[in-house]
Amino acid sequence: MIRVVAALAYVLTLASSACTAPVVDGGDGRTKTTSSSSPASSKASSASSSSSSKVPNSASRGDVPPRFDLATGSAVVLTPQGERRFRVELAVKDEERQRGLMYRESLADDEGMVFFFERMQALSFWMKNTWIPLDMMFIDEDLRIVGIVENAEPLTTNSRKVKGDSRFVFEVRGGLTRELGIEPGQSVRFEGVPAALYQRATQDPTQ
Repeated sequence: MIRVVAALAYVLTLASSACTAPVVDGGDGRTKTTSSSSPASSKASSASSSSSSKVPNSASRGDVPPRFDLATGSAVVLTPQGERRFRVELAVKDEERQRGLMYRESLADDEGMVFFFERMQALSFWMKNTWIPLDMMFIDEDLRIVGIVENAEPLTTNSRKVKGDSRFVFEVRGGLTRELGIEPGQSVRFEGVPAALYQRATQDPTQ
């Protein structure tokens, strides 16, 4: 009888540790559901969530979904050393922001992705299913860089964020911002991007 009771208590303990809780993460600013157990257990819940910085080989990748056909444009960062110009994909819809740069094997030095949000807010990103390190520039609605996360480690669910609110996040190859002299406080300009995506939000949504 003692063994039966002990076994039942163990099963109940396992069941209670598998409950879920909402967290804000994932490159889209939306509420996601993940395990409320320890961070180590959470990362171990998916084979693609290991802390390895190596690009997974074909045997460990599993099925890779096709890329979205995203709109494109240019992002120009104004540095004291001159303009730094990038060809960028535009992540606007929820599903586009959620996918982000997942499953990419490489990113050229003049390429990137810009995530557009409707308003200023505290944004938090993770690197789940992202195979390459990235630099993340958090930008406010005045198109000024408020903070940078450098060399975000691939294949983790660690939260990546900066102090203060932002409205856009611009991702480039890991380590590139330091190499190009890109720093907080510098301005960004969008070209070939619909103005409605980055114009200042009004206080009255009916305006």
